[in-house]
Amino acid sequence: MTPVEHKRGRMVALGVALVLLCAGCSGLTSQASERFTQARQAQGSYHDGLARYEAQDYRGAIPHFARALAYDPAFDDAEAHLAWSYYYVGQYPEATRHFRQALVRQPQWKGLHAGLGWSRYRVGRYHLAIDAFQAALALDPRDREAAVGRAYALFELGRYAEALPYLARLTREGEGNAFQRPTPDLDEVRSRFAWALYYGGRYGQARDEFLKGLAARPTWYGLHNGLGWTQLQLGERAKARASFQRALQLKADLADARQGLAQATR
Repeated sequence: MTPVEHKRGRMVALGVALVLLCAGCSGLTSQASERFTQARQAQGSYHDGLARYEAQDYRGAIPHFARALAYDPAFDDAEAHLAWSYYYVGQYPEATRHFRQALVRQPQWKGLHAGLGWSRYRVGRYHLAIDAFQAALALDPRDREAAVGRAYALFELGRYAEALPYLARLTREGEGNAFQRPTPDLDEVRSRFAWALYYGGRYGQARDEFLKGLAARPTWYGLHNGLGWTQLQLGERAKARASFQRALQLKADLADARQGLAQATR
């Protein structure tokens, strides 16, 4: 091969290499452009969903969050909001699935553990709910939402002795003080605290808690019913009859109150 032919061959090889390189660069540029477009579309869908979510239109938010995840399967905020949206519309199995998927990537996100716990709680899977609430509390022992969930799940399992100290603390903390308003969940927490006291045979304390609850929620038939049962156990039959009668005025088909009234009138 002559020097001229050799030079010509090198030029051809260089030209081929440049063509291949440009083709590769073009492919990479195209991929980067596609990823950028998908990320932008994911963000747009997420913000559309977020606007509906903040307006409490959870059903309307679901397709937007799902679309954001279709564009970007690792979009954790979209996954979390999708899970909570399913929770708020009562689709607890779907909520559970998305909370679990988000936790694969974000195991330190306490709100995801709490959401998983509440989703399991709503379908009666109380043992698994406790596991999720415990995981949230391991990350933040002061997480009231998870602490309430754990206490409620124990209560639903009939583990009243275990639930009682948690419910007692949550009730006292929930009452607030001169510098802090009562928590929104106080009435519900106090109701379970009163019933846990009743099931534990601490009738005097149970009566006091039912009365405190009724001071705040005088039309809650369940509290009148609970008060009636504690009064019956304390031998206050006339007061028990009045409590059961009031419960039945508020909810005529309350079988538990009918049974209590029958016992109080014997």
